[in-house]
Amino acid sequence: MMQKFFSPVVLTVFLLTSIESVAQNSNVKAPIELPPNFQYPNGIARSSKGILYVGSVTSGQILRIDSQGKSEIFFPGSSEIFAANSLRLDEQRDILWGASSDFLGIKNSKGETVKRPHRIFAIDTRTGKVLRVIQMPDSGFGNDIALDDKGGIYLTDSWRPRIHYLAPGTSKLQVWAENPLFNSKQIGLAGIARRPDGVVIVGMFSTGELFKITPQPTGVAVEKISLTRKLENPDGMQFAPNGKLLVTEGSVTSGNGRLLSIDVLSPTNRPRSIETIAANMESPVNLTIAGNDIWVTESRVRHRLLPGKEKNVPSRFFVRRFNLKK
Repeated sequence: MMQKFFSPVVLTVFLLTSIESVAQNSNVKAPIELPPNFQYPNGIARSSKGILYVGSVTSGQILRIDSQGKSEIFFPGSSEIFAANSLRLDEQRDILWGASSDFLGIKNSKGETVKRPHRIFAIDTRTGKVLRVIQMPDSGFGNDIALDDKGGIYLTDSWRPRIHYLAPGTSKLQVWAENPLFNSKQIGLAGIARRPDGVVIVGMFSTGELFKITPQPTGVAVEKISLTRKLENPDGMQFAPNGKLLVTEGSVTSGNGRLLSIDVLSPTNRPRSIETIAANMESPVNLTIAGNDIWVTESRVRHRLLPGKEKNVPSRFFVRRFNLKK
């Protein structure tokens, strides 16, 4: 019905105006509107050539969007890969890694909601061929992924207080870090970001806490990061070029989704102040960065988590874009 009342020019002005109201401390760029048949974007990664990969958390579809904004289905989803809630690109090895987690479940023949085993996957970016599918150990919930320069992957487990590691060339996830601080009665570990020196930051989705994990000669050291406030459902995270941590704040209860910047690693400024880069987004869940440019998947999945709102499916989905002020 909206198309009958708004001309393309008016609709464009309306869209850009709403985007302007989101940004507070960054430059806003025009968003990428996703194809009509693509819903609930979540995982996102970008190549050095400007190609974006965007995954759906409900279908496993993965879009490939070129630097001019043209999109195509890179991977259609399958019975093995039914979600893409995290995507990370190992460009050196032409591998797109992802997590496929059935957090909403599907209905069986009896109308009961059942959940398929969660898993991670690897796809060849040259051919679209599935290279690996590895199920989570101990019925875990593989949430978000970080890569190292050797081709290994780090993976948060939202149901168990663990971070897993998959070494290059192996097919079995190993426990890299396990700590009682990661325990949660609801969704636990979610977003993860890794610096080149091996320091890892993770977020607790339900409790709003951040933790710093530092490799030691034997094991790791886990330290809670003191913040000026608890975060409301921290999710995807990446380090910006200035060394600060960029975090999406999903905000299931308030609905005021944000993109945050936090100086988590400098020796001063404790508790850590939280800078809001953007606000008023609807369920921002993940992000990717190139220089000072940021792409954020706005999943708009919040209605699926609120009683009585499940059928209020949005008609449009976006990747939001920002540029950090220098």
